[in-house]
This record gives sequence, C-alpha cells and structure tokens, in this order.
Amino acid sequence: MSSVDYPSFSGHEGAGIVEEVGSAVSRLRPGGNVAVLGDGWFAEHNVTSASNAARIPDLIEDWSRWVLEPLACCVNGVDVAGMTADNVIGVVGCGFMGLGLLRCLIASPARLRVGFDVRPDRLQLARENGADAAFDVDSPQLHQALEGLVRRRPMRTTFGSSSAANGPFDVVFEAAGDPRALDMAAQLLRVGGTLVMFGFQHGRVLVDAQMWHLKGIRVLNASPMIAADFHQIFYRTVGLVERGVVDMDGLITHRTSLERVDSTLEMSDRPEYLKGVVFF
Repeated sequence: MSSVDYPSFSGHEGAGIVEEVGSAVSRLRPGGNVAVLGDGWFAEHNVTSASNAARIPDLIEDWSRWVLEPLACCVNGVDVAGMTADNVIGVVGCGFMGLGLLRCLIASPARLRVGFDVRPDRLQLARENGADAAFDVDSPQLHQALEGLVRRRPMRTTFGSSSAANGPFDVVFEAAGDPRALDMAAQLLRVGGTLVMFGFQHGRVLVDAQMWHLKGIRVLNASPMIAADFHQIFYRTVGLVERGVVDMDGLITHRTSLERVDSTLEMSDRPEYLKGVVFF
C-alpha cells in the first residue's frame, strides 16, 4: 500500500490518502483515507503494510486530529493498567501524553482522576482535559490537599516501616519520563497499588526499592511493546475517535509545512507548545 503521509515530529505516525494497494489488499481502496502506523521520516509518500493502516472517515476537516499513534499509546496505557470501579487515579506529568491519558481516563470507571505537574499552565490544562483536580508536586501543602480531596476506602494494615505509609491512590501513571516523577508516583500509591511506567525513562534510573517492596506495589511497563498486538490497540483508537469518545482536539498546538519545520521545531520548548504536525 502507498499512502500520502502526514507525520508528526516523531516520524512514526501519520494519516493520509491511499494511492495504490497491492493485489492481496481487500479492506482498503485507492482514494480512501487512512491513519497510519508508519516508518516514514518527513516523507511525502510512505509505503507500508496494509496492517499498519486503519480506515478513517471519507471527509476529513483537520488531518492533524487523525495522527493517532500517540493517542493509541494512551489507550494502551489505560488498557495495561487494568483499572476497576471506584479507583482513584493519578497522572504525574501533564504534557501532551499525560493530557492524552487523562482524556482516555474520562471513559474509565475511575472515581477520581488527579493530575500532577510543576507548571501552573499544565495544571490548568489537566483540569480542562479530564482531571477532577490538579496539583503542583512541589507544593508543601500537597499531602494535606490530597487528604481533603480523597475519601479513602478502608485498606489492609501494613507491617512495613513508616517509609511504606499509604498514599491515597490506587493507580498512578508516571507520564513525565523523569526519575523524580517516577519516585513521586510511587509515593502517591497506597499499599498494593499499581505504578504504571508510561513515560520514557532514559538510561539507568535509581528507584526506592525498599518503598516499592514494603508497599507491595505492582509495577507495569506501559510501552507499546507490552501489547499483544499494538495494531489492535491502534484500530480500537480509531473507533474511539470516530465515536467521539476521545479526540485530539486542542492537543495539537502547532501545524506547519515541511518548508517551515525548522522554525516550528525551535518553538517546541516554549510553554504553549504541546504537539506539532507537519503537512505536505
């Protein structure tokens, strides 16, 4: 299959129009619109397996909202966490991916969804994207605020030391890709809670293994590679977007042409930047 590709800056996802299909391809047709799990890097055309393409509506008003691989990663993270009714959920790191997680969590059976970050603008975005509350992780009043917010269910007592004190959260997603965020996520968890390593931690990272052990937390690596078949996660994400359950509206802050991509990349460290998409 050959398709016109509209990749985002990571270069692994896009959406476009099918130009040609191989003789064995039956579910796609030339001229149809597709979202793509591709390998192209800022390419006008992309050749990929039909399994990497999912049909999307025939009428597309904003192509950037159909660059769905990042959102599929969020769907996969929620899927991996295996949440149950009445869970209290935390998301540490409210950048593009953390906000995507919060949007997906709206459709979960959780009782409470709380965002954490160090930037006031990201905390406000968290509230606008599904968080019932959002807090500065550096606030000296953080734990008091959480105690006032979260009605705890009775939990089993622990024989661990004071370092294993119960936090109020059943599940916490680390979505910042920062070791400090990983440590904060573990601290927020109750005994027996679930820590979801969603952010991309680079290199070796030190963790408080004693706290992890004494609290008996379950640690999950929510990389796309954990999915039995990430293509199925991708297809499911397309269905969720088509039905309006989740979307990318407002998460794409910059749209640019290939000719202007350098100037747009230079803006990527500005506070207002979340995600950029290149159009051909």
